[in-house]
Amino acid sequence: MSFSYNKIFKIPDRAIINKKISKAFFIRNFELSSTDKKILNEIIMMEWLASIKPSNSNIAVFQNELYIFEEIQVMTCTLSRNISKVTIDKVTNLFQKHIPYPIVLVIENADEFVVNVCDKKINQNDKSKRTIEVFINSSNVSKLYKNELVNAFFKALNFAILDKTNLETTYKSYTSAIVQFQSAMVTGTFNKRSSVRTEEDLKHLETIQRIEKEIITLSNQIKKETQLNTKVSLNIDIQRKRNEIENIKNLLSTL
Repeated sequence: MSFSYNKIFKIPDRAIINKKISKAFFIRNFELSSTDKKILNEIIMMEWLASIKPSNSNIAVFQNELYIFEEIQVMTCTLSRNISKVTIDKVTNLFQKHIPYPIVLVIENADEFVVNVCDKKINQNDKSKRTIEVFINSSNVSKLYKNELVNAFFKALNFAILDKTNLETTYKSYTSAIVQFQSAMVTGTFNKRSSVRTEEDLKHLETIQRIEKEIITLSNQIKKETQLNTKVSLNIDIQRKRNEIENIKNLLSTL
């Protein structure tokens, strides 16, 4: 189904591009891995939605030894398949690792979409290249219905309310919106945060994910275990980890 993302982003018309990106663009300009080529073949359509830069936004460039924010590109990528974490990782690698600009990337299929950003530093060995520190993805958002948390997420992505001190703070505003949407999916409440608090919340969310994986591992061990004492011990470990998650959720909920 057709979905207008600028109804969410509300980027000014002067920054809108709405230009299709061909697969030949990646093949011609970048050295693609076999994984890149495979996911590129599975993409139905790619579009360059907008380019936010000083000349069309009056937002200043930011640059230091580690980062450069000359332009922010907003792009979309349409898939025919389900949007799994594995697929998201492959698509974000294709776009974010090859295109040096900060990108707000929307990955969609017919029913839902994910918004991605990343922490992209200047490669100190080759200033023309970038090094990805971390990818940050929103939860999957349905195109078919919205709830209070999704409405709050859309509001946080609105160009009008982004921090426009410079292009770095603008990009961090998109990052904050995504992280707080992730947090809201855990806590049930969407709270606007500072950039410092956003970084803290992201670490908390990553810790929750790590602990959840550990719980799955322990649960699988219980299924294979035959000794009752060991099963009891594993169950105690699982409960302790669940308590850790609840404590982190409380930290996420704290204003």
